[in-house]
Amino acid sequence: MAKQESLSSKIEEWQREGLILAEQAEALGRREPEEAATPPARRVRADEILVYLGSLVVFLAMAFLVGLNWQALGSAGRILSVVVPTFAMLALGWWLRGAGSARLRRGAQALWLGGCLLSGLAFGATFYELDIITEFPVLVLASCLLATAVAGAALVLLPTIPQSIAFHLCGSGALFAFLIWLAETFPPLNPWRNLVVGLVVGGSFLALSEWLRARERRGLVVVSRLFGALIVSAFPFFMAMEEFPAAWQKTAMEAIAFVVSIALIAASLKRQSHIFLFSGAAFLAFLIIYVNSEHFADRIEVPIALLVIGAALIGLGLGTGRPRKRIQARQ
Repeated sequence: MAKQESLSSKIEEWQREGLILAEQAEALGRREPEEAATPPARRVRADEILVYLGSLVVFLAMAFLVGLNWQALGSAGRILSVVVPTFAMLALGWWLRGAGSARLRRGAQALWLGGCLLSGLAFGATFYELDIITEFPVLVLASCLLATAVAGAALVLLPTIPQSIAFHLCGSGALFAFLIWLAETFPPLNPWRNLVVGLVVGGSFLALSEWLRARERRGLVVVSRLFGALIVSAFPFFMAMEEFPAAWQKTAMEAIAFVVSIALIAASLKRQSHIFLFSGAAFLAFLIIYVNSEHFADRIEVPIALLVIGAALIGLGLGTGRPRKRIQARQ
């Protein structure tokens, strides 16, 4: 009750300060008793964690057993050894997803997480053993794309964090498999092409996070933002470290990496996202160190240059307080 009264007083204070409108204050006031009346979800207990760990150990034991006898199993045996566990995990997860017990529903999430990740191997083994696809880059790409589709269907049917993790992991695997296929099919390595692919995929994950945010799927938003921010930040950074035929191309790639990192930091002010802030700031710091050692090591002492840049960043960070308050007031 004390917590509810404290939140009510904060809502009134926010309204007086102009941070929220009167309509928003009324909506928060109506929503607060509903949330207070909703019983909290049951926590994961120690015995449940032991069941998960035991299941993982059993799965690893079976995987090692299959791996040791892989050549002796024959084509049919190799296909069944991965298809049967995948189908069993997905089928059992489907059966448990509507269970009345919270523990069983969490078990369904864990089963579908494992089944979605294992489906990529199941598709790959089936394609290879049946001589449908034998070329390695195409085999990996097709398997990852189909696994992403399976994980996407699981996310639609059971929109939870484990399914979101499976979808983004499979999607990231498909991204790197696509880059491998591009390198094998259209050599030599083209950093600009890879940059575009990475930004498109990372931007798609960020767009998905915004779509989920509009539907108040907060847990799923975090996963999509994390994968999207890491991909969008990492691709320009690592591409900037590649060798280019012309000096201006390398400079342009470094500039793009700077812009992307700063854009994420700016987006963190708008969305109040720690993921955007930490991702942008981390890769910005890495990029500053790299550019400084790459271009200015012979002209300016590295410690002095980093000291100046660090002081500038601190000043920039302290100067963002007023814009952040203005953004919050508009929201």
